[in-house]
Amino acid sequence: MSNLSINLSSAKTVVTQPEESVTLEGEVSIRRIVDIPGEKQVIAFVEGLGRLELDELSGDNYDTPAEWSNADVVTAVTNIINS
Repeated sequence: MSNLSINLSSAKTVVTQPEESVTLEGEVSIRRIVDIPGEKQVIAFVEGLGRLELDELSGDNYDTPAEWSNADVVTAVTNIINS
């Protein structure tokens, strides 16, 4: 039996690991907040979830460094968890 092959016209990104589900309850700690002004991006590192890009505070929603508050980060993380 010969090997089958596929010829791709351009590079493709393929997700090879299935989506993982994590159950969170009680208090969830935000371990670290990173503000990257040059990329207009705010990232939170959350216990049990890892790295979360906070779209509510990034990109077109990004003003200047330190314009967001801890309450804004808590709201953005909560919205991601509840979505």
